[in-house]
Amino acid sequence: MNRLALALALFVLPVPAAAQYVQPVPWAAQQPSMRDYRETYPPGALAEGVEGRVELLCTITDEYKLDCAVRSETPAGYDFGAAALRLSQLYIASPEDPRISVGGRVIVPIRYEIHE
Repeated sequence: MNRLALALALFVLPVPAAAQYVQPVPWAAQQPSMRDYRETYPPGALAEGVEGRVELLCTITDEYKLDCAVRSETPAGYDFGAAALRLSQLYIASPEDPRISVGGRVIVPIRYEIHE
């Protein structure tokens, strides 16, 4: 009976929704979806209710994709930087944007938040 009660409690209790905030990047022709953001939230951070911020420094490739490195990550130790790097693979810069050029650099700020 205790197992059934525990299973029901786990099913009924609200679980915080992981949400990510990526500041809009007007130079992007394609950006990650909210589903992509939720799927990259570091599980350990989510389990502990930890939110994080990442800044990526990225170079525009010949295919207008991003080649990024973590510029800053807070707090350390929760893999927010690695998660943001996975997201960066989903961006495609717009070749029509005059601010964008192959070999140019952009900063992509990402904020991981938990919403009830």
